Amino acid sequence: MVLALLPGPGPTDEAVIDHEARHYQENRDLFHQHLHAETLFMTGSAKVFRDTAQHFFDVARNGPGYVPVHPSYPHFCTDLHSNDGILGDAREIHIEYCDQWDS
Repeated sequence: MVLALLPGPGPTDEAVIDHEARHYQENRDLFHQHLHAETLFMTGSAKVFRDTAQHFFDVARNGPGYVPVHPSYPHFCTDLHSNDGILGDAREIHIEYCDQWDS
């Protein structure tokens, strides 16, 4: 049996957290990224996921065929830029397909 002890949540200042902000339309229709336990969580409205789905589909569809044909450039990628008007707190999101990831 493996036992892992995790720290409890840290103290928060409720006065600083604006819980209602997540309900504002201009906030919901943006991608927000959160990193927890080395896992990236992307949150946003259904609209922002629909509007950006083509980027993810493009990488998934074209990446596996692109990499073997272009050995000198062994990844296929696309970017979501800050001037696209869809990113909440990120400057850029780089979506990348690689056949092999270096550790």
